[in-house]
Amino acid sequence: MDAILVTGGAGFVGLNVTEALLARGEHVVVFGQEAALPDPAPALFARLPGRLTVIQGDVTDAATLREVFRAQRIRGVLPFAAITAGPEREARDAQRILDVNLKGVLATLEAARDAGTVRRVVLPSSAAVYGESAYAHPVLDEATTPPVPMSLYGVTKYAVERAGLRLAGLWGLDAVAARIGATFGPWERDTGLRDTLSLFLGIAEAARRGETAVIPPAPLPSYDWVYVRDLAAGLLALLDAEAPPHRVVNLASGMDWAPHYGACLDAFAAAFPGFAWRHAGAGETPTIRWNESRSRGVMAVARAADFGWRPRFGPVEAAADHAAWLKA
Repeated sequence: MDAILVTGGAGFVGLNVTEALLARGEHVVVFGQEAALPDPAPALFARLPGRLTVIQGDVTDAATLREVFRAQRIRGVLPFAAITAGPEREARDAQRILDVNLKGVLATLEAARDAGTVRRVVLPSSAAVYGESAYAHPVLDEATTPPVPMSLYGVTKYAVERAGLRLAGLWGLDAVAARIGATFGPWERDTGLRDTLSLFLGIAEAARRGETAVIPPAPLPSYDWVYVRDLAAGLLALLDAEAPPHRVVNLASGMDWAPHYGACLDAFAAAFPGFAWRHAGAGETPTIRWNESRSRGVMAVARAADFGWRPRFGPVEAAADHAAWLKA
């Protein structure tokens, strides 16, 4: 059976993509630093109809990557291994961030080129490529909003997008770049490779402990989230498209979630009766770290719709599904 390679497959998005691929009967090859997937993924994934192969390795190791492509007949690639670094890690470990986020993808593309079996590569770009433009434009459009990445993560993702599409064209690979919006949901955890975790992870942890979550005072800044189950479906749509109508695609909800935070928190409270929430009072420090203090534009999703993909989960439905997953 031909396989789909997911580098960084033990990470947050990687686990969800792997699960979605296994659910439809694919052979998935997960390649990354971990020798096994985190619990309870192995037991859960074993019940799915697909086949899973986990290979330990470093995405900067070109020789090992070539061997993976040689030993496994890879037809699709999602090179998602990455370090989502905050300022302190950027200052401390810039070379490693560049090596993993950019050189690791380029090494994967070279191995895919040499294998000669790959039909599609989905390049992992990010909403972070918009950078400062996200605060200046109400809608973040793939064609008209200028990318002004600020973080090394955003810079490397834009480099992956541009260099990846360029080299794919030169090397005869078919590639699409997915600009992934802010994501939350099942399998999110602190792996040590993501310095900025979602506010929903903080809410989920407080809910499981039966605590009261104190969130920042209203009004909360505009923010565009995408539920990870929707994201995984969108990535598979890009992987499967016979003739991609676009080469750079936002994958996001396309809506401001700020007006819905209260209802989302209520959904967690309904699932976890010991959990409650409230806004911080004057001078009080919130217990939930918010991802943004400034309002951001929402990501346009018309191009994604041209691939036949639209989010299925609204804010409340996503929160309720996440809470149910946590309790399962």
